[in-house]
Amino acid sequence: MPASRKKVVRPVAARGCPRASPASSSSVRPSLRLSSPGGSGLGLRSVRTGVVPRLIAGGPRPEWRLGELTVVVGPERAELRYAREPVGFAPPSAEAIGAAVERARQRLAARSRAPDELLPALVGAYEAVLAARGARPGDRVPLVELRDQIAGTRAQFAWDLARLRRERRLVIAGRRLDLGVATGHAASQRSRVVWIENDGGGGSYFQSFRLIAQEARS
Repeated sequence: MPASRKKVVRPVAARGCPRASPASSSSVRPSLRLSSPGGSGLGLRSVRTGVVPRLIAGGPRPEWRLGELTVVVGPERAELRYAREPVGFAPPSAEAIGAAVERARQRLAARSRAPDELLPALVGAYEAVLAARGARPGDRVPLVELRDQIAGTRAQFAWDLARLRRERRLVIAGRRLDLGVATGHAASQRSRVVWIENDGGGGSYFQSFRLIAQEARS
């Protein structure tokens, strides 16, 4: 009589519960974790900045928002950006990034022109660009040409314009600053536009500048 064969029972996954996979998306993490729930990872709640980083883009070079700055973390170094312009670099560690972010922020704040200083400078720069173009007062001029007339970096120019908007200082001598938003193809031409950030970390590309008469309020 032939020997009876043992029946092999294979485990079956419960319905609605997919089998775990080593490469599942839930197990994938950026190469550097600046913060995580429960204090695991590198836990960069920077004592210097007082804020917790927010992951805004994953991938091999994850991007984090830390205060006013964006940090792009690569395998060899992290790049710090403000208004999409580079403002510094750091080794890809939480402590080094926190220190570099604070230095960059302090540098931008220290070099910022107060509205009472910046507004007359913008008026002078606008008049110079108008004269060079043979344009009339009130005409729009490229914002980047205005920036070229004012000393400082691209990031500093964007920081100072954002400060004017935040402090609502957009009027000088009865004329109001009017910034034209870049749309469509113009927004993709980085050399011709200026990114101005808002308080929420977003922003827009702006292409033109003009001074127009301030409307009288009734």
